[in-house]
Amino acid sequence: MFKLNFKKVFAFLFAFILCFGCIDVRADDGGYTIDDYKVNAIYHSNNTIDVKEVINVNFSSNRHGIYRNIPETMYVNRDEKYKLSIKNITVMNDEYEVDYDSGNRVIQIGSEDYTIIGPHTYTLTYTIVIPEDYHSDLDFIYYSVLGNNWDTTINHFSFDIQFEKALTEKEMSNIQVFSGSLGNQSNDLNVQPSITSNSITGSAYDIGPKQAITIFGKLRQGYFVGAKQTTSKIPFIFLGLAILFGLYSLVRCLLLKKTHITPIVNFYPPKDMDPAMVGTIVDESVDQEDLMALIPYWASKGYLTISETSDDLILTKVEDHEPPVLNHQKKIYNGLFKYKDSVKLSNLSTNFGKAMNDAKEALNNEFSGDKKLSKIDHGFVTTILAMICMIVCILFNTRYSIVDNLIETILATFTFVIMMVMNYSAAASSVFNKNKLGVLKKALSVALVLIVIYFIYRQTQSIVSIVSFEFMVIGIVATTLPILFSSKFNVVSDYFKSVAGDLLGFKDFIEKAEVPQLERLSEENPSYYYDVIPYAMVFGLSEMWTKKFSTIPLAQPDWYDSYYSDPYTSYFYYRMLTRSMYEPIHQNLLDYQTEQMKSTADSMGSSFGGFSGGGAGGGGGGSW
Repeated sequence: MFKLNFKKVFAFLFAFILCFGCIDVRADDGGYTIDDYKVNAIYHSNNTIDVKEVINVNFSSNRHGIYRNIPETMYVNRDEKYKLSIKNITVMNDEYEVDYDSGNRVIQIGSEDYTIIGPHTYTLTYTIVIPEDYHSDLDFIYYSVLGNNWDTTINHFSFDIQFEKALTEKEMSNIQVFSGSLGNQSNDLNVQPSITSNSITGSAYDIGPKQAITIFGKLRQGYFVGAKQTTSKIPFIFLGLAILFGLYSLVRCLLLKKTHITPIVNFYPPKDMDPAMVGTIVDESVDQEDLMALIPYWASKGYLTISETSDDLILTKVEDHEPPVLNHQKKIYNGLFKYKDSVKLSNLSTNFGKAMNDAKEALNNEFSGDKKLSKIDHGFVTTILAMICMIVCILFNTRYSIVDNLIETILATFTFVIMMVMNYSAAASSVFNKNKLGVLKKALSVALVLIVIYFIYRQTQSIVSIVSFEFMVIGIVATTLPILFSSKFNVVSDYFKSVAGDLLGFKDFIEKAEVPQLERLSEENPSYYYDVIPYAMVFGLSEMWTKKFSTIPLAQPDWYDSYYSDPYTSYFYYRMLTRSMYEPIHQNLLDYQTEQMKSTADSMGSSFGGFSGGGAGGGGGGSW
């Protein structure tokens, strides 16, 4: 499974910001003033503006030239913003370069080979492409003829805006001029505009640094025709696919019948399956406890003896007994007794951890092919596809930038994955382990979905969104429903059905057997408790099994030497299994896994190194 390494992602983003954010063509402030600044613009009916700027600059010290920043984002309010395109940039009679910096087009005018002092006139032209607005009842103009990021004084500024399509009298009366510092909603620079049906002109004097002049006006709907489209078919396409895949998965889920296994009453463990195999079948997973159950199983079968001390457990191989023949058994048996006939669990080497891992792989291989325990219905695949399509729909459900929807997308992805993990389970689990948390998991899943819907509601209420909230909810519900029932897509195999009845009946007997019945079975077979407890371990019923024998006299077997004195009870043996045996083996496996992880990390980092001048940061710059 793909795992996202957040440390690497953040490191990459940090490096990206450093690499691309360190471009700064802006020089130190000062060294010039603007004597005169003229803007001539043609406002076309497709909402593009052809702009010509004539800037008379007076340099008081040697400078190479000036730069001009033109924003590529237009904000109307907190939720309403537009991605602009700045095209057809030219500068007359001067060298220039065009670059990007922090969401701006940067025009750097001048030459590195010479400097200027005194007056100089710069003439530049460009086109602003404004996309289709989000309003269904009006169009509008919103144009900053003078931006607020000039860092010097402007003695005189004038503008002349010509409209390709004539304004009505009502539209002329709606035109407003805002001037002054950023965010100002008055006319502090006292600009006196002259407004006709075809133009707006005006001027201002003695403008300080960081001052702006903006024209705003509401126009009739349909004033702009042929503006750049801001909508996209992508979210609609993926929403449709999500609903389609989701509904198909739901129908498929409803058509799949739940497997019913009839328990066959059974008092004895299966003869052809050891506890590790049974543990693998009941939950389709090879667990540590499944493999550890082989030790008491071997003891009861005469393969080894167990001696308990005050702080350790000693396993001794029985010489005249044939070793195990099954592959997974041999790997653990050899891991214990490969070099010596007797081993203390506290002295197990890391080779034993490797043997356990190898045994796990061998046992997984045992249940493959004709003995495969389950298969995945293709409805599970379509459920995954519905999830992916819905996530893509949320990500692209914006007229501006997918960055706007990252929070909603990440939350939806997290929710869908958590729901899948919670509600999907092995087919065998529903047969052997009645999941009492099923209702709670579904309730938690619904709660998570409601949180996602709330965030989607907030997103779609902003007019930056493309698909309406109602359709988004339909898509989320169509995607969510099959996830809630995703466990049905794991279908048990014919082999599983052939063995599950006996095992389920044996498990039910361990759970429900009465003491008188167990007393009779123990009289028939004095080692009955010891023969069954390895299987009770893999069923998760060893404690229950031991409690049933708390009043039944048990003879201490000759292959087990308990540290505790008489009277001997089932509790002593159970304590040995859960503490003296489990804890050192568990610790050994942790040590082995830690060693493996360290070895992997060392091999990955063996060629890592640094050098002078490397690493994040660095770079340099100076004045222009």
